[in-house]
Amino acid sequence: MKKFSWILVYLLLAGTVFGQKYGATPEDSIACITNISLYKEHFKQKNYTDAKAGWIGVFDGCPQSQKSTYLNGNKMYTQYIKNEENPEVKKELVDTLFLIYDRRIEYWGQKGYVLGRKGSKWLKYYPEDFKGAFDILNEAVYLSKDKSEAGVLTTYYQVIYKGYDAGQLEKSMLITEYIPVSEFVDQALINTHKSLETATTEKDKTKYTKKLEGYKKAKATIDDIFIKVATCDDIVPIVEKRVAENPDDVKLLQKSLYILSKRDCADDEIFAIVAVKLYEIAPSAKSAHGLGKLMLKRKNFKESAKFFKEAVDLCGDDCPDEIESYLVDAATAYYYEGKNKLAVSYAKKALKYNSKNASALMIVGRSIAASASDCSSDDIERSGVYWLATDYFRRAKAANPDYAEQANKLINTYKKHFASKDKVFFANLAEGDTYMVECWGENTKVKLNH
Repeated sequence: MKKFSWILVYLLLAGTVFGQKYGATPEDSIACITNISLYKEHFKQKNYTDAKAGWIGVFDGCPQSQKSTYLNGNKMYTQYIKNEENPEVKKELVDTLFLIYDRRIEYWGQKGYVLGRKGSKWLKYYPEDFKGAFDILNEAVYLSKDKSEAGVLTTYYQVIYKGYDAGQLEKSMLITEYIPVSEFVDQALINTHKSLETATTEKDKTKYTKKLEGYKKAKATIDDIFIKVATCDDIVPIVEKRVAENPDDVKLLQKSLYILSKRDCADDEIFAIVAVKLYEIAPSAKSAHGLGKLMLKRKNFKESAKFFKEAVDLCGDDCPDEIESYLVDAATAYYYEGKNKLAVSYAKKALKYNSKNASALMIVGRSIAASASDCSSDDIERSGVYWLATDYFRRAKAANPDYAEQANKLINTYKKHFASKDKVFFANLAEGDTYMVECWGENTKVKLNH
């Protein structure tokens, strides 16, 4: 109380800007400080009912006094809404909650950040009003851009999807908004990666690791929605229009190439235009990868492998989110080119990033099986190659059930080439024995075609 009394005396004497922050007159300032003290005592005890009167006094009488007024008010009114059963009263409480967000922006700024929180909360209390949530979140996202929270970026794109599904928003918005939103996520990932690399304390490392995971999850969710609804027929006209308007915009070309690749639109002419143009003006891992995809579609496997290899080399440690897929694509091109050793080498590099990458496991299996005749003319040694290949097919379907049908088909195909039981016996081997496949320097188990 002694400290409180001194504050009152100071306000009475000051009559300046500091005093005005707590009220227009010394009397207002006294009332403000009194209300702050009273409501905070109740608030600390989570007695939100008795805290309400004092808080309203601060909110209406001295809105510039403390930022915590809005943080605490948010918590209080969220609880009031949760406890209230009368629909009309609940509606009034919700209106006040959104007024808290607006007043916070008016007096304390951070408009993009606060609107992001407001938009997410809007969806909670008006779960069918996707247009209303969109209007708030759209402004929030374009104010904050790559500084937007991961959850806000995710919610924004989800709102567009749900709004389209409910007939409130146009499908074209999912395409047009995907480009900038995914750019914001990509830049946020880059920024957070840099922050994590330069973090010196465990607290900061934990903070940025968590933040990084949030943006990765946001990217995956946004990409999943986009892939679910967008077709090449939807994407191509929008990309054509944007590229025609800004033919030398590197970021636009990069994002256009990314979404065309995501939806496997490499057969469309715009893909070739974007891939070639981007490679000409900004050679990079992404532009080289785009040309690799184009050449793969055209079945020019030699050129495809060349560009995919260049993408991997240019990527290095600078694109941790893409390197795995670049390696798999390079392995695929080498496999189709008939360079089995290189195919396996690149696929295994991808497996170092993700040991359960089913695509990479399938390529290893296919490449090993394709090398059987080159490895040996001996029945047992050649069988060993097929035994090893089927190991990888089994690993692939275990890693991802979506590959089960394809893997089983290949297993059944290559089982036919296993050495007979008699040949295995005369080679002094038995089913289940460990067998070294010299050609590939790997162990497998002896298998019979039952």
